Amino acid sequence: MASDLKPIEPVTVITDLMLAIEGLVFGALLLYFWIKNEDQRQTHDLMWIGTYFSIMIFAFFGALAHGTDSKTIEALVWPPTMIFGGITFIFLVAGVIIYQKESDYAKLLIIPIVLFIIYLILIIILNWPFILWVLLLIVCSIIIYIYAFKAKSDGKALAPYLINGLTIIIIAGVVQAIGGIIGYQTYFGPNNEYLFTPHNDIFHVIAMIGMYVFYRGFRKASS
Repeated sequence: MASDLKPIEPVTVITDLMLAIEGLVFGALLLYFWIKNEDQRQTHDLMWIGTYFSIMIFAFFGALAHGTDSKTIEALVWPPTMIFGGITFIFLVAGVIIYQKESDYAKLLIIPIVLFIIYLILIIILNWPFILWVLLLIVCSIIIYIYAFKAKSDGKALAPYLINGLTIIIIAGVVQAIGGIIGYQTYFGPNNEYLFTPHNDIFHVIAMIGMYVFYRGFRKASS
């Protein structure tokens, strides 16, 4: 009988939790300012609040998946991890669409909704959560870039933050992909029960920088 045990990735757990805390803090701050500034409330703010709370859940589930020594638990936790990873970008896309259009955006919101429905169905049918998440990230990034550069041409304050933040996150993804292809990893501990996969940790740290840039932009857009 095959063993149900897998190595624990303690460093990745830490960086995942750091990302989760960042999502919680920035989401809570945006929610606080949204509640406080009643006369400046915008619909796109709610989407960006959803972005950060989703990444909090995404990263927390990621910490559970990397922190368990059970393959069974990892298999149970991984799909919802990727689902919330997808929800993060769906909220981000929706917020960008609403921000750029300001009005008459209802029909355009069909785009992220349909994307997420397709994403969810394919995850259930194909059970390729990570690959599908990467594909969703690429599609959402293209949409965000299109709207971000349109916002830049309109002279909107959020545009450079969107472009820079998204570029940083894409760089993080490329670094993670290259690291995964190279396959560098190190086992350690008395019985080699721990695993160090630096490409995941580097991705988390760089992504945190991108999420901070987004936060700066969201605050500027809401002020």
